[in-house]
Amino acid sequence: MKLYYTPFACSLTQHILLIASKLDFDIERVDLKTKKTEHNHNLYDINPRGQVPTLVLNDGTILTENIAIAQYIADSAPDAKLIAPVGKPERYQTLS
Repeated sequence: MKLYYTPFACSLTQHILLIASKLDFDIERVDLKTKKTEHNHNLYDINPRGQVPTLVLNDGTILTENIAIAQYIADSAPDAKLIAPVGKPERYQTLS
């Protein structure tokens, strides 16, 4: 999977979660002023909203929005215990 991010922006949380999860991932920096990635791709071609974070899964699925990406990462690495299990109040406190 690949995380499109901008340093010191809201995508920092997802970057930290990916590191903590120990999942295999790549990152690609985005210049939010030009909407170009470090490999000169147009961010709008990847995410029509032109926002980070954007997570592209190995099957090509694109996830956007902080909470959706964070929950996906946490659920994909249950051994890392990044979020409480479904049904536990602590899970929903984390999400809120």
